[in-house]
Amino acid sequence: MKSRPMRTTIVLAFLLAGCAQAPVIPTADDLLHDELFAPPSEDTSAKQVFRMSEPMQRYLRDQLAREFRVKGVREALIDAMTEGSLRLQYDATMTRTAAQAFDVRAGNCLSLAIMTAAFAKALRVNLHCNIADGDTWSRSGTSISLTRTSTLSLARRSADAPTRYDAAALMTIDFLPGNEIAGLRTHEADEATVVATFLNNRAAEALVTGRVDDSYRWVREALSQGSAFMGAYNALGVVYLRRGEPALAETVFRRVLSREPRCGRG
Repeated sequence: MKSRPMRTTIVLAFLLAGCAQAPVIPTADDLLHDELFAPPSEDTSAKQVFRMSEPMQRYLRDQLAREFRVKGVREALIDAMTEGSLRLQYDATMTRTAAQAFDVRAGNCLSLAIMTAAFAKALRVNLHCNIADGDTWSRSGTSISLTRTSTLSLARRSADAPTRYDAAALMTIDFLPGNEIAGLRTHEADEATVVATFLNNRAAEALVTGRVDDSYRWVREALSQGSAFMGAYNALGVVYLRRGEPALAETVFRRVLSREPRCGRG
């Protein structure tokens, strides 16, 4: 898919602080079968997702720092990500880490949100990631992919608001193209869910290109972020089907249905 210029919308977000506690769910260890898969051909670790590369640190130090004194940290960061010198492009061909998105100045909405979050974390800006309600399906040839849209809300820096933040003052950056923003409904997600979503996206992308071993390792890492993320269970089941293990896939899908019975309704 050819990249296209990104149209970014900034709106005031009115979000509730905090979120409901996730139910306690058993770990997925009993569903994993490492012996069926070769080691990955790439780094599938979660620690790379928000990692700041040297070029990112240099950009922060040499370019963004000059804007901080004029606009303030949060506003300068938002300007850089939306209409500043980075000139970001929307590109849905793959889900990139923060460093990968920065290198090519492009990414899907999750990649660009992760890159922005990496800068925000380095600057100690309070951030809140929001995941869209429902899923987005896309087709590439004979493959169908499922993705979840994400947005990023930035509050004032921790030093400016050490105890509480003003929810009405949050600024949300939505990296979707303009024609896909209308009607978007989101809910707040913790960092572990964002990381698991990234890993799950990479698993799906590996599977589309026939890299079943890599896909399994991405899914395995996604499950390590928290067993409440049902998307990774679905992906694991599909991986087992691709590996020719339908009995293992059925066991995984039954686990999903036991946790989310609505998934089995037609």
